[in-house]
Amino acid sequence: MEKILFVMNPVSGGIDKDETILRIHWLSVKEKFDFKFRYTTGENDDETLQAEIDWYRPDRVVACGGDGTVLLVARNLINTDIPIGILPLGSANGLATELTIPEILPEALELAVKGQVSRPVDLLRFNEKYLGIHLGDIGVNALIVKNYAQSGDRRMVGYARHLFRAFQESEQMQYTIKTPGETFRKEGYMLAFANARRFGTGVYLSLNGSMSDGRFEICNFQEIQLEELINLGLTKFELFLDEEMYSDVISCKEAEIEIDREVDFQIDGEYIGKVDHLTISTIESAVRIIVPGGEDEEEETGIA
Repeated sequence: MEKILFVMNPVSGGIDKDETILRIHWLSVKEKFDFKFRYTTGENDDETLQAEIDWYRPDRVVACGGDGTVLLVARNLINTDIPIGILPLGSANGLATELTIPEILPEALELAVKGQVSRPVDLLRFNEKYLGIHLGDIGVNALIVKNYAQSGDRRMVGYARHLFRAFQESEQMQYTIKTPGETFRKEGYMLAFANARRFGTGVYLSLNGSMSDGRFEICNFQEIQLEELINLGLTKFELFLDEEMYSDVISCKEAEIEIDREVDFQIDGEYIGKVDHLTISTIESAVRIIVPGGEDEEEETGIA
């Protein structure tokens, strides 16, 4: 009998998880699998999750939450053969959006539990200390994430409230970006480090990125209008923006960033703190994530 560990963030997205829990119980009877829950608390989650994985030895682990929950699971399964399923239950589910995970709960759960196709996904390493799986940034969006987290309001309306405040408080930054082949000097209100092409809302950061190519994209927002911020944070439309607007993109395997002052920094929706220096590198094919099968998926493999 297959064993599945569900790692659930009880506060993600401000969503009641009772329906999800009941559906998992129902599906376990129908599909005949063994399962356990591990609820996150925000304290010692890595240690308790790793102990649970070592003890239970699951055949797959399902992250039930947003990008932060997926990242928690991923960093405890680096370089293992255990595939990760995703139930997108966060405020904005960027990674699930990028990987075309269904938004509808029953469909996402069926895929997470029964899916037989997985895809290698890179991780990003920041300052040799922090890991990211989808998106990190400095500047105005990180300030929004900081205020959002401190408010305790996990709903998108809470994000909206802090968006306007951050827009008023933000000042342009200056930074030097060093890659193995070139040095760039830029200024802007936000510098994003993307392991994918788009935000969870569907707005594209880059037209060419991939989560499985051993590279990441550095995207500079030299000017941000309030309307653009609303699109980045609030819309649910899958839209391509003007390509010129996103032409300030550097693709690389590693980089070093020097900033003219300490600025806010976030990774996958989790506020890290203030930084004035960053090093960024990739961990190639660090984990495998269960995805819908199809010809468009990159480097798919079956799950044993």
